[in-house]
Amino acid sequence: MKLLGENQFNVSLKKIPHVFLITFLIILFSPLAIVEKVLTWRKIRRVKIKKPPVFILGHWRQGTTLLHDLFNCNPDFAFMTLFESVFPNHFLYSSGLLSKVMGSVLPETRPQDDWKINPNVPSEHDFAVANLSSMSPYVGGYFPENQDFYNKYVTLEDITDKQIKKIKQSFDFIIKKLTIKKKNKRLILKSPVDTARVKFLLELYPNAKFVHIMRNPFEVFYSTRRMHEKLVTILQLQDSYPDLDEFVFTIFEGMYKIFYEEVGLIPEGNFIEIRYENFVANPLDTMTQIYDKLSLPGYEKAKPLIEEYLEGVKDYTPSTYTFQEEDVNRIYSRWHEIIEIMGYEKPITKKI
Repeated sequence: MKLLGENQFNVSLKKIPHVFLITFLIILFSPLAIVEKVLTWRKIRRVKIKKPPVFILGHWRQGTTLLHDLFNCNPDFAFMTLFESVFPNHFLYSSGLLSKVMGSVLPETRPQDDWKINPNVPSEHDFAVANLSSMSPYVGGYFPENQDFYNKYVTLEDITDKQIKKIKQSFDFIIKKLTIKKKNKRLILKSPVDTARVKFLLELYPNAKFVHIMRNPFEVFYSTRRMHEKLVTILQLQDSYPDLDEFVFTIFEGMYKIFYEEVGLIPEGNFIEIRYENFVANPLDTMTQIYDKLSLPGYEKAKPLIEEYLEGVKDYTPSTYTFQEEDVNRIYSRWHEIIEIMGYEKPITKKI
């Protein structure tokens, strides 16, 4: 109701059934959230994070999903599942039954890239933040006419101290619940939004470790635009179709402006930066470097499991793109400072 009010109840007529379905499911599952809160709030408040989490940073379509999956081959690490990110209020008690129900209605692959999904695959914790606080850029996927309003939650600029506090509370609540559920294992957390939240994360977890994966920004532009083209029609509750080019330009600019201002705050030994191109060419070598740089334990145990995982996805073929001269010039005009910092160059183009 808060979100609908925030958007003046502006919903497409053909999407009204979706709104009623979402509302019905919220009402149906609310008792589970109430019961879990009553039974666990004291336990959650007492949780201490003994093993600082690892945060995977990087814009969408920069290889964060593959990196997350390879980290999670280590049985000593833990991650937030898709089910837990969708139902953050009651996943401690409801995951057994409801994850099976969720699995029965999910597609086999993600619509944006055909990567296999199920309720237990690693997911982004900012989905959970969105569900708890509604303060996330992902909310704009449902209300594209108001996307600019929700974009401020990427960089956390132009929001109040009260809103910052609410996001921190939601974030800490999620991490503590995951710590309980995963029996105090080290959490490996991935959400592209975190790329612009280094200072925010260090305030919560001063000893956290960070991996930043970067990719050729020209490829990132094409891939991100393609992702949103596929997702927007699935998620949106309004008829308006956003200017996806401007959306991608703006988010990337804002995200990396903040990232390069804050990355120097990370203590020595807690940060490593890798290139997507090197990572996909030699994933095992890259994982060795990451474990060594961040002083993470358990690589020898994880290595054969990583090799097994890589064997299972060896036939996956990522999309390729033909660079159009007009697009390349626009991308370079908007992102040239970031492109130069990252060490990439203009690609060979094809005139339209």
